[in-house]
Amino acid sequence: MDSKMGLARLRALLLILGPVVFAIGIAHNLYNPLEKSLAERLFSKASSKDYVGDEKCGKCHYSMEKNFHNSPHSTFMTDVHLPLAKKGCEGCHGPGQFHIDDEKQVIGFRKMAAKEASAACMRCHEGSVSPAHWKFTEHAQADVSCVGCHQIHPESDPQIKMRKGADPRSAAFKAKVESNAMLRADEATLCGSCHPAAIMEFRNSAHHPVPEGNMVCSDCHNPHPTVAEKSKQGGLKDTCVTCHTERAGPFVFEHDPVAGIGSDGCKECHRPHGANNPSMLKATTRGLCAQCHTDKLVTHFPAKSCWTAGCHVAVHGSNSSPKFLAP
Repeated sequence: MDSKMGLARLRALLLILGPVVFAIGIAHNLYNPLEKSLAERLFSKASSKDYVGDEKCGKCHYSMEKNFHNSPHSTFMTDVHLPLAKKGCEGCHGPGQFHIDDEKQVIGFRKMAAKEASAACMRCHEGSVSPAHWKFTEHAQADVSCVGCHQIHPESDPQIKMRKGADPRSAAFKAKVESNAMLRADEATLCGSCHPAAIMEFRNSAHHPVPEGNMVCSDCHNPHPTVAEKSKQGGLKDTCVTCHTERAGPFVFEHDPVAGIGSDGCKECHRPHGANNPSMLKATTRGLCAQCHTDKLVTHFPAKSCWTAGCHVAVHGSNSSPKFLAP
C-alpha cells in the first residue's frame, strides 16, 4: 500500500515539475549568459602579436580584401585609432595568427551557426540590439543571422534565392528601392525571400504603396527591435498613426481597437499589407463588425454595412457619441 502511495506521489511530483524543468531547459537554450561565442573565445585569448594585419590576410584572400574597401563598412574599420580587435579584416574575422596556425580558427560568417555569426556582429553593433535581447527576437529564433540580410563584401555574397523558385514580386513590383543599410537586395526582394505570403498581399487592389516604391517594409517593421520598444504601450497603433495621424485621436469615446483594447489593434478591421476591399478592410459588410459585436446579428439589420448606413460613421472615435453615431 505504501509503495503504491509513494509511486502516486512521485507521478504527481513529475506532473508538477515536468513543465517547469522543460521551460527552464528552453530558456537555457535560448539564452545562457555563461556560454561564450567563438568570437568571444578568440578575442579574449588574443594578444597584440596575434594580429597580423590586412596585408597578410590579402595574400590568401586578395579579392575579398580588395572588394571590402568598396563597402561602407570599410570606412569604420580602417580608422588608425581603433583597437586591433576592431580594426580591418581581423576586427570581424578574428586574430589572423590563430587562423594561420589552425585554418578552423576563424569567424566565417556564412559557414557558422546563425547565433555565432550574429554574436560576432554585435561586438560592435550592440547599439542596434543587445546580444541578450537578440536571442529572443523572431529572426534569431528562426535561425536568421545578421548576414542573412546584410552584405558586408559587395558583389561577393550569395544571391538571394526566392522560396519555391519564384519571385513573388515579379508581376506587381515595378519599383526597386535601394537601401543604404548594406542589404543583400532591395527590401521587398530581401523580405519577400522569407515572407512571400506577405509580399503576395501587395498584389491586392488596395495596398500600402510598397510596389510603387513609396514605402518599404522597414517603414512599419523594425528588424532590430529593442527591449524598450517591446515594452511600449500602443504598439501597432503607434506605428499606424505615424502616417494616419487623423485616426490617432485623442477622442472622448474611442473604438476599442483604436484605444489598444484587444490584441490586434488596427488589424481587428484592416489587413496591413493589402486587401481587395477599400481601405484594406477585412470585409465591406456588417460581418466585419460582427467579429466583435455578435449580439447585434439577430436584432440589428443595417444596410450594407454599419458605417455606410449613416449611423456609426465615426468608426475610429467620436467626441460626442459613445456609440460613434453621426452628430
